[in-house]
Amino acid sequence: MDVVDRGQFSIIDYICFAFVLFFSAVIGFYHGAKSRKSASTKDDYLLGGRDMGLLPVTCSLVATVTSGMTIVGLSAEAYAHGIHTWMLSVTLLVSNTVFLHVFIPVLYELKVASSFEYLEMRFSRSVRVFASGVYTVAGLVYLPVTVYVPALVFNKVTGVNIYATVIALSILCASYTAVGGFKAVVWTDVLQLILMVVSTIIVATVGAISVGGFENIWDAAERGGRLNWINFSDFGSRTVIWAYVNSSLINIYQFGLNQTCLQRFLALSSLKKVKIASWIVVIAFGCFIFMAQFIGVIMYASYETCDPFTQGIIQKLDQILPHFIQEKASIFTGFNGIFIAGIFAASLSTTSSYLNALGGTIYEDFLSYRFVNIEERTAKKILKAIVLILGAVQVLMVTVVQKMGMIYKITNQTMTLSTSTIFGFFMAGVLLPKVNGKGAQAGACVGGIVLTVLIIGGMANKPEPTLPLSTDGCSSQKDALQFSNSTIIANEKVISEASDDVIWLFKIPFVYFGLIGMLCNLLTSYIVSLLTGGNVIENQKLLAPFLRTNAREHRENLSQKENLIQRIAWSKN
Repeated sequence: MDVVDRGQFSIIDYICFAFVLFFSAVIGFYHGAKSRKSASTKDDYLLGGRDMGLLPVTCSLVATVTSGMTIVGLSAEAYAHGIHTWMLSVTLLVSNTVFLHVFIPVLYELKVASSFEYLEMRFSRSVRVFASGVYTVAGLVYLPVTVYVPALVFNKVTGVNIYATVIALSILCASYTAVGGFKAVVWTDVLQLILMVVSTIIVATVGAISVGGFENIWDAAERGGRLNWINFSDFGSRTVIWAYVNSSLINIYQFGLNQTCLQRFLALSSLKKVKIASWIVVIAFGCFIFMAQFIGVIMYASYETCDPFTQGIIQKLDQILPHFIQEKASIFTGFNGIFIAGIFAASLSTTSSYLNALGGTIYEDFLSYRFVNIEERTAKKILKAIVLILGAVQVLMVTVVQKMGMIYKITNQTMTLSTSTIFGFFMAGVLLPKVNGKGAQAGACVGGIVLTVLIIGGMANKPEPTLPLSTDGCSSQKDALQFSNSTIIANEKVISEASDDVIWLFKIPFVYFGLIGMLCNLLTSYIVSLLTGGNVIENQKLLAPFLRTNAREHRENLSQKENLIQRIAWSKN
């Protein structure tokens, strides 16, 4: 039933699409050629020499955190479950405040090249390798999502095979990232962010006009229950406000301590610029959340009485946005191409950022200590080879992602698992002076195991249903209703069979998994550290700024007590 009208994708659409790919490659190879002419170092390749301008770095940060999942995934989420994700914007404000006052001052003052370098300074090399390994595995799971989204969209509007698009996109992105390094990634992100903004605004504007304006959109969303602003009572729902405590933890890590973002913060020349860039990113990403939700309710207004998912016209809810674009393509020539350009721009920026960050992490944390005396030129060649290999792995991993369900859920699970493990290290390191390396590793293991068990066990739990989707207004109403009823009955049978044997532990909603994993992590870290001798922090820069004074006073008090004890002993002698 998923028929594609290839004629709707005109020569102008292909030109818009090719524009993104061509200029991204040109920028990447330009910086690669430029670096060969100058005596650039490994630090230049990974951090741009730590003197990048505020504007390109900020644009790159926004483009990095705003992936194709943001536009496609969140719009599908709003279509199926309502606009509850607006609360992400609120949690971002809280998370960013914590990040700027607790974590970034520590990392910036220490002049670390990566977040994992801090863990070695605070704990041990084994902790650094542990965290790097978790980050690498999580990155390898997330990377294929970044190319699968545009491939899915491109397949919908052109019929081009998904794997052909994935291969072409991965080769292109890995090539210009490997050749041009950090500066290539940053400057291509600037171009791609512009395209993302333009395409999103055009899609929202055209969509709103097509359904009769804002008033019709609002009325339809209200009738369909999509205006679920806030929910206090339904503890197990994905829309409940308490679930966003989990998002706050994820946001501190994903928008700050995540190596892809931290690389850019560390590339700025002052802490003041870091703070400015961070707040701009939060505001800009909040705007993208709003636009994605707006597009989601526009689509609901368009399909309020004839849902294509229930009819079987699309097989996954993630396909609802490209399907909507395909139907509206006749509004003006090039509309398809602009949308595709925006999705590809979002995905290219995130993919290149992760390739660059993962390449640096793998080299710095797993290989560099084996190649202590190699030349800078050789080190750069190794880094480029790693990026190209990651591009190949990315293609292979797409086959796994394709079978894992909704994109929003996939990325959320990946972020939650990596956050609970890696962010636990930073929480313990910066906020808990007593925690030592043994305790930190034990906490990460326990928290990761608990979270993994909950995720795997929760797969058998009853999935949360979408808000009502109707086919009453379809032209083939009888067939649509018959399909809808048979699908619902089949799903209910599978769910009831799967849910009967689910033990109480696995009935905990996924939205609380991150918080549970983090609490288990920190509690275990602290207890094991106390049982293994605790810890004394000599370098106060390793702690959060507001703890340093207390630690200094504590040390002075201990010194005074020791002097008093010595005087008493001397007087007795």
